[in-house]
Amino acid sequence: MSQDVVEVLAVQAVVTRVAHYLDARRWKELAALFADEVETDYTALFGGDVQKESAEDLVLKGWQSLLSPLDATHHLLGPIEVEVKRKTAHAECHFQAYHLASRAKSGPDWTIAGHYVFTLHRSFGGVWKIEKLILSPSYQTGNRQLLSEAGGKPA
Repeated sequence: MSQDVVEVLAVQAVVTRVAHYLDARRWKELAALFADEVETDYTALFGGDVQKESAEDLVLKGWQSLLSPLDATHHLLGPIEVEVKRKTAHAECHFQAYHLASRAKSGPDWTIAGHYVFTLHRSFGGVWKIEKLILSPSYQTGNRQLLSEAGGKPA
């Protein structure tokens, strides 16, 4: 197998693990997929500004507190297209994210679908880390207030 194919598969595995670890609530392992400083752009969904923060702040203080009050989440990604240029990789994929909170007063579920763009960097040890994440929503169904009604707050 060529080195290019190996690198593409490694990047796809990192992106796939984001969904797996998020839904399994494997917060520390999820944080380890990200670079020390991460830029996230969720402005198309929540407004506000592009954020730059540590991986720990993003995952442990952000996503964990936002999603832990929910009964469940289910994130589907794919297909994951990857372009590798030396130590930098660009990955894109469609996503669908289902969120369930049975006690939310305006309805128990919220689904959002759209497109993710990831920028990754290969560390000195050869490990790919996510440096940047952009979410571009296409559509939403269900209770758009679900996160705040369940006790989390939109990032």
